This record gives sequence, C-alpha cells and structure tokens, in this order.
Amino acid sequence: MKETRLQAGVDISKHKLDLCVLTAEGQVVLRHRSFPNSTDGYRQLRETLLNAVQAGDYQGIDIGGESTGYYWLPFFLQLANDAELKACNLQTYLVNARQVHWLKKGYAEAEKTDEKDSFYVAEKLRTQQDKYPWQADNGWRRLRFYSRYRFHLGQQLTRVKNYFWAHMFLLCNRYGARKPFSDGLGACGRTLVRVSADWQTLLEIPPEQLGVQLETWSRHHLPDPAEHAQHLQEVIRESFPVQPELAVGLHDLLTMTLDHLDFIEKQIVQVERLMRQQVQQHHPEVRYLMSIKGIGLVLAVGIACEIGDLQRFFDGQKWDRRKKRYRNKNLRDVEDAVAKFAGLWWPRNQSGGFRSEERRLSKQGNRYLRYYLVEAADKLRQYLPEYRTYYQRKYQEVTKHKHKRALVLTARKSVGLFVGLLHRKEPYRSPEERSA
Repeated sequence: MKETRLQAGVDISKHKLDLCVLTAEGQVVLRHRSFPNSTDGYRQLRETLLNAVQAGDYQGIDIGGESTGYYWLPFFLQLANDAELKACNLQTYLVNARQVHWLKKGYAEAEKTDEKDSFYVAEKLRTQQDKYPWQADNGWRRLRFYSRYRFHLGQQLTRVKNYFWAHMFLLCNRYGARKPFSDGLGACGRTLVRVSADWQTLLEIPPEQLGVQLETWSRHHLPDPAEHAQHLQEVIRESFPVQPELAVGLHDLLTMTLDHLDFIEKQIVQVERLMRQQVQQHHPEVRYLMSIKGIGLVLAVGIACEIGDLQRFFDGQKWDRRKKRYRNKNLRDVEDAVAKFAGLWWPRNQSGGFRSEERRLSKQGNRYLRYYLVEAADKLRQYLPEYRTYYQRKYQEVTKHKHKRALVLTARKSVGLFVGLLHRKEPYRSPEERSA
C-alpha cells in the first residue's frame, strides 16, 4: 500500500506563520490558517497539523518553508525537536524561493497574499521530484555563524577602505599614485593622517627631522626614513592645496574612518580566534583542508562549514541515464551535488535539434561556498602545479574574460579535492606522494 502523506506549506514571515495543507494528490485539506510567529503560535500550528493527520489517517506529514533570510530557522529548529510531530513521521524541507516564484507563473495571474504564498509553497513541495529532507546540522551551525560574520567583516573592511581613499584623494590627490609608503594604511600612514590636519605644514619641516618622526610612527620599520620624508614632501608639493577649513573637516572625517577600520580589524582578530578554537575542539577535519599549501584558516573553515555534513549529499539515489535505473550515489555524484549546491555548474540549453554552445554559470546556490571556492582556486593556481597548469590551459582557450573564466573553472575542479579530503579524512598529498 502506498504511503499517504500530508503536504504542508508554511509561509514564514517576521510576525506570522501562514499554513496551507494539501494531500499528495493536490486536494486541499486546509486552505489557509494564520498563526503568530511565536511559541504560542507554534503550539497552535502543531495541534492543527496533528488533528489533520489523525482525522485523515495519514501515515506522515511533510512540512516545507522557503529558505529566505533567517526567518525560517527558529521555526525549523523547533520542528526538529518536536517529539509529537516526529511520532507522526515528520519530514521537513527547505523550498527554493526562486522555484516557488516560477511555479506561480504556471497559474493564472493572482494577487500576492500570504494566503496564496503558503499554497504555492505546499504545491511546490508536493510536485517536486527530488526532495532532500532538511537536517538541523547543529554541529556546523556555530562555526558557520563565525565564518559568515568573518565574510561580512571582510566585505565591510573593503568598503571602509575604499571610503577612506576616496576622501584621502581630496586631502592629497597625489598620495595614492606616488605612494610614499608601501602601505598607506600601515602604522606610519595612519599616524600621519591622525596627527596632521593640514599637510602643507609638513613642507616647513626639514626632511631629516620629518624622517625621525616618520621612523617613530612606523615603529622603526622604514628602511630609509629621510628618503621617505623627502618623497612625502614631493607628493604634497605635487598635490593641489586644500583650504584650511576644508582640511580640518577632512582630517576629522579621515580620523573617524580610521577608528572604524581599527574596530573592524579587532573584530576580525576576535572572530578568527573563535573560529580557531571551534576547529580545535569540535572540527578537526578542517585541518585536512588547511594542509593544502595556500589554504589558511578562513578559507578552510568557510568551505568545510558551508558544505557541512557530507552524508546529506550521499542520501538518496541517483538516476542512471545509461542503465535507466536508480543507483546509489558515489563520490563523483557527491562532488557534482556540492558544485550545484554552490552554483558552480553550467545548465544545458537544448530544444529539439538545437543545442546552445554557450552555457552560462548558474550562480544559483550557496553564495558563501561559491565565494570561498573561487578564492581558494586563486590560491591553488599559485601554489599547486597541477592547478596552475589547468588554470593556464583554460586561460588560453578564450579571448574574453580570460582570468575570471579560468578561475571559476579551476574552482569547479577544486571541489573534487575538497570533497575527497573531507570524505577520506586525510591531509593533502601531492601527486608525487600519492604515486609513491
């Protein structure tokens, strides 16, 4: 006898949980019910579902919700710990919001309301062919929060630095082009910006005396302070003079921007310390990725925690087109699944006798994992001969976007390396070591 299961779609917003329940054949069991997005609302929703299962004598229930933001997470974590619903053979699924959007286009044009949205979520859950149950994956969640915050800080650091240099151009427009210091945001450059409101006054100081001051600000890291001082004064002479009242305003703005940079950098140090502690205590497998030359803590943690438990990619079966039957997944299938999960794949475009030669990168998937894989690929092509050769071959194949294309293809190739190390739980070995 075929198992009959209810299909429940939940549209999760900040304040409400909108529920629609269908049968496996598409018949409406509960058209719409709204509950507060709170513990009381959850209890009411659970009782509604339990009553629906018992009234229809169903063998189980599937609950789906859209994976938008973090609104879905508290509700799904509560479902994962609910013993009563688990006793009713509960399965939870995250539904792709983009796929729900395209499903709506197959219906007659209608108003967008919470009542309709929950129906479309349930309908997508009911009709989706390949469904993979959502797992709490709590072992990786804490490290994933740290890693994504580190990603956010890195993006914020770049934005603030760009903001700093945009206004630094107004204070001394030749400073960025002539570069009197190797790092304009190093210790010497930052102190110079903080203590000097009007840089025209630096021209009145003898180069030897200014060099002594620069050496102190640089913590004695300048190889030739007097030469750097002379270079700095040449840069100031070549730059357009700034009115004193505007120079004071720019000085205040740049000083506050440097304070912002200092704060972000301290946060980066702190979150990396937490990441390192978490790896040492709970996730030693991250060290297998760190054994690859050029892959440090941030990249290794980002890749490992976004992939999470590899077993979830092994679950289920894969359709074998050649033998026309289902078979158990192997490591190559898992590699393909992880690449699709990251959006690193190129969908085919074929209709009738037409087959498009140009295939565009999907980019629909986990943007964090895709970012870390591409960044890691840039390191691999610098340090590993195998990936350097592959990158150069792909680089020479086209005349446009050579670097970007070769880097993304190298990132796709690297998925097999990372998945293999995490699956076998072993450090990286060079081709020579593997063949020995």
